Order: sequence, then C-alpha cells, then structure tokens
Amino acid sequence: MSTIETGAGGLANRKPLDRRSIWIAVRQSRAAYLLLLPFIVHFVVVVAYPLAYSIYLSFFEAGLGLAPEYVGLQNFRELLADERFRRALGNTFYFAFFAVIGETVLPLALALVMNTSLRFRALFRTAYFLPVITSWVVVSIIWGVLFSREGVVNTVLSAVGFAEQPLLADARQAMWIIILLSVWKNLGYYMVIYLAGLQGVPQDLYDAAAIDGAGTWRSIWHVAIPGLRPIIYFVASVSTIGSMQLFTQPLLMTNFGPEDATLPVVGLLYQSAFVDLDFGYGSAIGTVLLVILIALSLFNKRANDWLAR
Repeated sequence: MSTIETGAGGLANRKPLDRRSIWIAVRQSRAAYLLLLPFIVHFVVVVAYPLAYSIYLSFFEAGLGLAPEYVGLQNFRELLADERFRRALGNTFYFAFFAVIGETVLPLALALVMNTSLRFRALFRTAYFLPVITSWVVVSIIWGVLFSREGVVNTVLSAVGFAEQPLLADARQAMWIIILLSVWKNLGYYMVIYLAGLQGVPQDLYDAAAIDGAGTWRSIWHVAIPGLRPIIYFVASVSTIGSMQLFTQPLLMTNFGPEDATLPVVGLLYQSAFVDLDFGYGSAIGTVLLVILIALSLFNKRANDWLAR
C-alpha cells in the first residue's frame, strides 16, 4: 500500500517540463535534428503539403488558369454516380486481389527453396532479383511487345499448333497479363524479404521438430510459417498498397483499354487531372483512394492480430 502511495505521490509531485528544459533537450539533440532536417524539409514540401492541398482542392471546382470555386461535396457526389469510376475501382480491386495473393505466396515458396542448400543458389537469387532493379517502364514496354497481336507469344503459339490469341486486345486476357507481369516483377523483392525473415527463425526449432518426427512440410507449416507471420503481414500490406496504385503497366501496355477493361483508379485520376485538367475532380479521386488505402491497412492489421491469437 505504501509503495502505491509513494508512486502516486511521486507522480503528483512531478513538475511539468518548462520551456527552458525543452530548449535544453533540443540543444543537446541538435545534431540529430540537423541530420533529420533534409528529410523533414523533403517530407513537408514533397509529401505533406501536396497531400493536404489535394484534399483541400477536392472540395473545389478547379481548372488550369481558373480560380478555385468552392463546391462542397459536389465532386464526391459526381464520383459516386460516375460509371467509369465504379469500373476503375472494380478493375483495381480485381487486380489487387490476385496480385497480392501471388506476391505473398509465390515469393514465400521461392524463398523456402532458396533457403536450402541448392546448387547455383546465388545465381538463381540474382536472376530472380534482376527484374526488381529494372524500370517498370522498361518491363511494361517489353511485355507489351511480347504479348501484342503480332508478338513473340502468338508466334510461338502458332508454331506449336495453337490458335492465335487476342492477348492484350482482349479484356480478360489483358488484365491477367498485367497481373502476371506485376507478380513476376516483384517476385525477387519479396523473396529477399522472406529470406531475411527465414534467417531469424532459430535452428533449434527445426531440430526440435525433427526430433518429434516432423518432416519437411510439417516443419515449414509449424516452424517457418509461424516465425514468418510478421513478415507475411508486412509483405501483404506493402503489396496491397502498391497494387491499389496500379498505373504504369496498363498505361503503357493497353492505354487503359480495351474499352476501359484495364483502367485503374490512378489511371482515371490521371485522365481527370492531367488530360481533362479537372483538378478538383482528380483530387476527389485521390482523396477517396487515400481513404480506401487507410481502410485496407487497418483491415490487414486486424486480420493479422486475429490470426496471431
């Protein structure tokens, strides 16, 4: 009882920090603040201010050379009634659903293989990581050429006796080609993250599982996967955020066609703000996308907490 009273009395008698104490603490840490200054300036100028101004502009009707005119929620009401926005949102969720599954599961399987004593392991790791350091623009153009109507893929199909496919000219096939490209491009990046996580799983756990009679698959399921749960959550979250911002691949490969079949939300934002020069409407699209990304991040966090129980 006396201990509790002493602790409570100590908290009650603790004096709040005055300005002088805060200033002394800042002076003692001035080297750290100086090192952080370039990042803080960059964050404010390049990230925070444009983000805040975009949200602010979403409540205005604004165009090139025109003074912004406050319209309240009109942009958002038009957005909800916009059939192209609903289609773009559906395309984006369709892409994100399959891309996130592919970018979460396939790199994990590949990392488990690369974590073994495989011959030429370093060569394979390098080969899988090369697409990661290649520009999205470059790989999108290359895949666009490969999967065009007269491209290499149709040439090979014809040579082995299969019928010519529309590929990027077909709505369903075009979206799946973009999904495959995205999973292939990010495969090596997430594989390296999983490999780093696998190095942190204690070998003693594998040895204990082997003593208990667990084979390779049971060791993976009961030792490796639980040890990688935080990494899996991180990969799924990053992949979700990246997939919802789909833009470069459909722009360069299909120009958001055929008939808006590969039009994503960011593509519609680009057309509204930078082609039609309707900055208010484009900002409204960006604001809605921001809210969706926050909601998906919270959902991923809740799902991870539920699975960890």
